[in-house]
Amino acid sequence: MKKYFLSIIFLTVFFMLAHADTNVISHVDISGLINVKHKTVLSVIDAKKGKTYTPDMARDDVRAILELGYFDDVEVRFDKDTGEMVFIVMEKPYIENINFKGNKQFSKGKLKNESVLKEKDYYDLGKFEETKRKIMSLYKDAGFVDAQIDVYPTVDPDTNRMTINFLITENNKIVIGGIRIEGVIAFTESRILRLMKTKENKVFREDIFQNDLRAIEAFYKNNGFMDYKLVSFTDSLNEDRTKMFLTLNISEGIRYEIGNITFDGNFAVDDKEMKRLIKFSKGDIFRQDKIFESIQGIYEVYSDRGFLHTIVTPSFDKGARDGIVDINLSVKENSVVYVGNIYVDGLVSTKEKVIKREILVKEGSVLAAGKVRRSVERIYNLGFIEAAEPQILPTGSPDIMDLVFNITEGKPGMITAGAGYSSVDQFVGSVQFQHMNLFGLGQRLNLLWEFGSRRQNYEIDWTEPWIFNKNASLTLSAYNIERKRDYGSVTDAYKENRLGLAAKVGPRISDTIALLFGYTYENVQLNDIDSRIRQQIEEATDLSKDRTSSVMGQIAYDTRDYIFDPSRGQRQLLSLQMAGGPFGGNVNFVKGMFKSTWFVPTFWKFVLSFNLNVGAIGPYGGQEDVPIYERFYVGGADTIRGYKYRTEVGPVDGGQFMSVLNVEYKFPIVAEKGRTVLQGAFFYDIGGTWLNFGDIKFALGTGERNLRSGVGFGIRFATPVFPLRLDWGYGLNHKPGEALQQFYFTIGNIF
Repeated sequence: MKKYFLSIIFLTVFFMLAHADTNVISHVDISGLINVKHKTVLSVIDAKKGKTYTPDMARDDVRAILELGYFDDVEVRFDKDTGEMVFIVMEKPYIENINFKGNKQFSKGKLKNESVLKEKDYYDLGKFEETKRKIMSLYKDAGFVDAQIDVYPTVDPDTNRMTINFLITENNKIVIGGIRIEGVIAFTESRILRLMKTKENKVFREDIFQNDLRAIEAFYKNNGFMDYKLVSFTDSLNEDRTKMFLTLNISEGIRYEIGNITFDGNFAVDDKEMKRLIKFSKGDIFRQDKIFESIQGIYEVYSDRGFLHTIVTPSFDKGARDGIVDINLSVKENSVVYVGNIYVDGLVSTKEKVIKREILVKEGSVLAAGKVRRSVERIYNLGFIEAAEPQILPTGSPDIMDLVFNITEGKPGMITAGAGYSSVDQFVGSVQFQHMNLFGLGQRLNLLWEFGSRRQNYEIDWTEPWIFNKNASLTLSAYNIERKRDYGSVTDAYKENRLGLAAKVGPRISDTIALLFGYTYENVQLNDIDSRIRQQIEEATDLSKDRTSSVMGQIAYDTRDYIFDPSRGQRQLLSLQMAGGPFGGNVNFVKGMFKSTWFVPTFWKFVLSFNLNVGAIGPYGGQEDVPIYERFYVGGADTIRGYKYRTEVGPVDGGQFMSVLNVEYKFPIVAEKGRTVLQGAFFYDIGGTWLNFGDIKFALGTGERNLRSGVGFGIRFATPVFPLRLDWGYGLNHKPGEALQQFYFTIGNIF
């Protein structure tokens, strides 16, 4: 038994020795280092003492060392007998100094900034060539076309440190001495030269000149000369090489009018709609841009119906009659594309359903491009999405495409504290907590405390955008607002306190039509009434009637692209509010409002907007008058700018009828990540308020019954929480003694 046991031990030891791994690394060394530190190389390799050497490991480590960018070559050697692994490296020269000599046009600092090679870095041939190219390009763009760059690198063999000397011979600056255009018949030469940004006495730049050639070609082809071509181009220099002379030889061809217009291949789009999409008519001068615009319009209509593979081919027949071109647009519809799977990528805290319920296309439905674009707008309108990029992915079937929405979330919540000045409330401080994506469910919560000498405000609002996962929103609100009000010429005439609760439900009928129903219970009290105007206040309103219980209904049609800063679309709103009667309280009135807002893009990102606000309110149920705190007041930051709120436009007790028109022209100043964060605006406001319908006088003037108007300009700031407005308004119809201008610093958009 003992012999048997010893035999097993012997065989086991023999087997282990026979199969022992002889490739175990005993030591790792780096040979050839001069300026690079030993630990720098060791930190990127996988080879370590005690690990097993493999050719794959060696290859990966060589690749990792080369990726440092410090070496021209790396070899590896492994001694199986000793287990020693050695990496033999050939260092690139270390750039100690970069010098520029002969440079007068540009400073040494400017050239160093332009250089891709940097001091305290390692020499790289690719970076060296790129540096020469960039410096030469810099000189050429400045007009030094004959500039020469010679480079003298020196390397100390002992330290492997390099000094690079750039010797620059700038030579003369060459500017354009003249431009001639030959072959111009239909227009004057000066008219064509005005199309060019390449000008006499300016430096010649190839990229600008190529754009000029395209501009000339587009000009001719948009004015009937569809056969235009550039025959030749020559340039020459004067004797001392300081001026360049350009000559363009063009062939205009003849001017064409449009003859017959036909189209074929359209089945999904009928002939009537095709004719509407074509932006040119028989007898028009041929315009290439109108051809492209028409084709683009046809593509958009087809893509909105799922025909993403549609091809529109224009053909031109110039052979029938001189100067007449017949145009045919041939449509190849191909098949409809359907949605396969819909994916949402990039979400961190938001639940996927919050995004998916804003997507109008569904799996298995037609992939309509218009609905995809509108879905992106709806996702942005959530308010907490920084980027939403749709991506169409092919599947195994050419008629089915997967749709991916790549989402980048913004900051949904923020606590802010600040102070501001308002012409109405003067200095106001605020502390606000706002969250637009509570629990990742898209719920919105807003807590606000405002404080100042004329305003105390406590508000809490909570909104569930999809109550019970239905296409309807629910908003619950509570507030306690105390404000000092002016009355005529009396400042701080009384305090108005509103304490209330509100609930609103907003079912959405479609993507553009929404309803809103709400209930509000509010207690309103007027306190600290100035003795000078107490009698007028008591005559204008019954101070004992202070409990308002009301319901409201509203219908809205909204096609705005981005509700926080629209650039196109419209919003039409009609609302009716009824207080008292069967709903309780002791204040009875009916209020109707109509609001029409339009946003029209003009050029670039300039947007022209119009906003019409019309309202009427009246008592019922035996109540003789509407309380002054429910009447309409205009002037101030949100209606007619350039006038004080409540005290300079309309009756001093407020009106039962109002109408205001605002016109704004907005333009971007600073943009970030595709969104405008700072913009300017010019505006014109006009309107008024009247106690009785018969008092309305649609004429500008200074009287109580007249319309008032104002002009001005403003700055808009887009903050993560709310937009800020700084406006200066100048009233055009002031009474003598009134201040002609007003400054406003307010939160929120005017419309």
